Amino acid sequence: MKITDMISITELSRLLKKTRPTVYKYLADFEKGNYSALPHSVKKLFSSIQSGKTPKKEIYEYCDHWYQDDFTATEFKTKEETTSLKEVINLLKTHERKLNLAKIKAFILEELK
Repeated sequence: MKITDMISITELSRLLKKTRPTVYKYLADFEKGNYSALPHSVKKLFSSIQSGKTPKKEIYEYCDHWYQDDFTATEFKTKEETTSLKEVINLLKTHERKLNLAKIKAFILEELK
């Protein structure tokens, strides 16, 4: 199943909080199998949509969880996890200029494998 059979580009753009050209690029990379060019959450979302087994409601819930504007509003299973995420995000924001963000990104991507 094609992703756009289930959800429109405009709708994906709104849900992912990305421009339509960015969504088109994501789709092209996904269809070519160029998964390394995609954020992990987008690859997971597109794979789920492509399977045809994910109801639209779940797509919206996934996007609400991963692509909201306010990271502190994200709900997790335990208060400790929420607190940890808030602390990490605040540290990243506060010390952005002092950090090697490429190294941090590489570490996170490795952890997601």
